[in-house]
Amino acid sequence: MMFRLCLVILAIIMSNDTIAQQMNLEHWMRDLPVQLKDVPLIYLAIPGSHDSMTYSITRASDLAPDAEPAVKRLYPLFRGTILRWTITQSLDTLQQLLIGIRYFDLRLATKTNSEQFFFTHGVYADEISKALNQVKEYVYSHPEEVVILDFQHFYGFTPQDHQRLMRYLLQLYGHSLVPRTFDLLTVTLNSLNRQRQQIIVVYRHEAVYATSEFWQPQMLPSPWPQQDRTEGLIDFFYKVKRNPGTGFVHQAVLTPTPTFIVLRWLSNLRDKCAKPVLKDVLPILSEFSPGPPQRPATVHDSVPRSPVNVVIADFVELDDALFPRAIIQLNLKLLRNTDLVYHNYG
Repeated sequence: MMFRLCLVILAIIMSNDTIAQQMNLEHWMRDLPVQLKDVPLIYLAIPGSHDSMTYSITRASDLAPDAEPAVKRLYPLFRGTILRWTITQSLDTLQQLLIGIRYFDLRLATKTNSEQFFFTHGVYADEISKALNQVKEYVYSHPEEVVILDFQHFYGFTPQDHQRLMRYLLQLYGHSLVPRTFDLLTVTLNSLNRQRQQIIVVYRHEAVYATSEFWQPQMLPSPWPQQDRTEGLIDFFYKVKRNPGTGFVHQAVLTPTPTFIVLRWLSNLRDKCAKPVLKDVLPILSEFSPGPPQRPATVHDSVPRSPVNVVIADFVELDDALFPRAIIQLNLKLLRNTDLVYHNYG
């Protein structure tokens, strides 16, 4: 029996390179090895985008309620420069989905004299319906993919605005929503596929308690590193801790301070933040593994203490979508963890 199990594990390990080479980013959840589809979703590695909807910001965009005071003063004179440091993604929602992104970081704002809701990052981006409908259409045509919509921030919202937004989301996604559950270990790709549930909405506001269809913030913690140097970001990743019963978001992003931007005035966030993360931080993240948090074997053990779950980045398409490819491939490490692969979570 043990010999047979060893042969199975050896075959799995030897096939890792083949699986990675054949990876189809558009259908990567569907194409995961069958052993991983019963692993809890919170123990899989899932690529996401940071400030996901900033691709729709243009020079015609107006200041939004979340704009910093300095931005409000400088925007009329230095609009182009500010936008270079505000836009974090260049691909639209569908294009991001097609290269494997399965988590979206959403910030919303209201607008005076409008009943609509808008994406925002200091300035207004698009009205929300087009992007959210692209998610709906995508999961409908990709029945084994799961998408996480994380509503992170709400600017200018009244209690009535929250009620309107939640009603809209419930009507838009209906039975596709993954309802809140006390035991996230029961939420797997296979369990969701059986129930035809594909969209997780995380709603980071107390209004979430008005419905059981949305996940609470504590179910998917997303600590902000607030670092403008790759060394500080890497150090943060090694020190941060996660709860074994919840999901987790590693924010693989640099946050430029005003001083950082002034010293690089003619450059942009893509070159000075996103590319250094890809070059210096992604190789470190590639040494991490998904799965449940585990204690190091010894006090000198260098194994990361917080395994990855969701990992987000800026400009996710860089270098032929290197970021989502690298994060998705981390899941193949789970094939070596027999406790995960053969454990019955259902």
